[in-house]
Amino acid sequence: GAQGPNSHAPAPLQAPPSWGGRGCYPAAPLPMPQRGRGRARGRGGAGGGDGAWTWNAVGSSLRDRRGGRGGRSGRGSRGGCGGSRDPFVSGHDTVRHAHLVKSDGHLKHRRGRGRGRTSAPWPRDRDRGGPEERKFNNVCRDFCKTGSCSRGTACKFQHIVVQPVPVDRVEEEGIGRHCEVAGAHTAAIAAIAMCEQGIYTASLDKSLRRWKPVRRDDGRMELVAELTIPLPESCYSLLFSGGWLFCGLWDGNVRAYSQDGTEVTLQGHTKRVTSLLVHQSVLISGSADREVRLWQMNPATKTFSCTHAINESMPGAVNRLHVLGDNLFVGGVSGLAMLNLASLAVTKILPPTKSVADFLEFQGHLIVGYADGGLRIFDAEGTLKTDIKSLAAGPILSLAGLESGPRVLVGHSMGQISTIVLPSFEFKTQFQALDGIKVESIKCAGHDGIFLVGSHNGALQLWQRIGG
Repeated sequence: GAQGPNSHAPAPLQAPPSWGGRGCYPAAPLPMPQRGRGRARGRGGAGGGDGAWTWNAVGSSLRDRRGGRGGRSGRGSRGGCGGSRDPFVSGHDTVRHAHLVKSDGHLKHRRGRGRGRTSAPWPRDRDRGGPEERKFNNVCRDFCKTGSCSRGTACKFQHIVVQPVPVDRVEEEGIGRHCEVAGAHTAAIAAIAMCEQGIYTASLDKSLRRWKPVRRDDGRMELVAELTIPLPESCYSLLFSGGWLFCGLWDGNVRAYSQDGTEVTLQGHTKRVTSLLVHQSVLISGSADREVRLWQMNPATKTFSCTHAINESMPGAVNRLHVLGDNLFVGGVSGLAMLNLASLAVTKILPPTKSVADFLEFQGHLIVGYADGGLRIFDAEGTLKTDIKSLAAGPILSLAGLESGPRVLVGHSMGQISTIVLPSFEFKTQFQALDGIKVESIKCAGHDGIFLVGSHNGALQLWQRIGG
């Protein structure tokens, strides 16, 4: 047919079949405006043999505007010179792209299906920024935000983390750090409890420790270890009530210590005990075995017996428990459920179906922190009042209520703590409390604005907010 002014007739194909097997084309230059995709299979292109291309052949391919990314053993795109672009010209390098490897002066292809496209004059004119900017262009955002990547070694982006710098003072909130005990525990501090005797910390290192705050001459306070209690298993939850200290352990047992020296083990759960609370002299425990148990103590014998085990309609493994009104709120890995305390039956499943990280009660309402960074407020009947989609600091691990302010303290997975003003529930600020590690637990200590932070690596910090 008639050819337009911008049309180009293809070169005739007169090569014999012995030129490289089926689908191989002669090394005729393609017109510059044309883009093409092709798949060539055979023993290699005209410029190199059996899947290896010399640097001269690659350079020739670039000068002629031919060739895409080649494949294994000569599987290349249209253009007969092997088809692999020079990594130093195109911006590729053999460290980031495992399918390209320079060996003995040759550029070999490890893998590939031979797909490629011819391109316009190379390199393209584009602004790649300065050296410092380019350094972070190919960083995996998932790995930077969460410390992990679902793609693993197959991820084409760099797995690096820009290490944050902790602070010891937040001027706009009047918050300052008194001290930090770097080696308080050798593993994560999962829970903190307070009583008249002091501050108790429970850790995954199978130990329970008691601390006493002491004020120094300069006005700052420090934490002095007074007692260490070895535990049979890692401890995930801690509760002090009625003269008893309850420890929820990894193996499903609850270890109870009385002030008079009595020790009791409550057996029933089959997996780690993640939450403990007391309501009307009844101990309630929640576990990763998707079960909630109610325990009654015999004052005469100082023993505990399980009166009820509830496992129907639970929202997955139980993370947190809280009693509000006539209902027990059960936060699990699959959402939030309301259990009526009179019937001991689940009456509502409250959306969303996301993992619940922690609870906090405020003025007859329940603040729910979700692991994805969102916050919701429900009333005692389960009606949604406020919804904050996600905090900028990311995944939530712990919540605490600070009466000085008042404030909600939110602990995050990368060491930040966010502050939210109550009762307006407005975000105030966030600060870097830990060196890029998880804020596993936060515990506030009364009206003086003191709160403690337990970290994933076993460090314990003492902070205070001064002001109204």
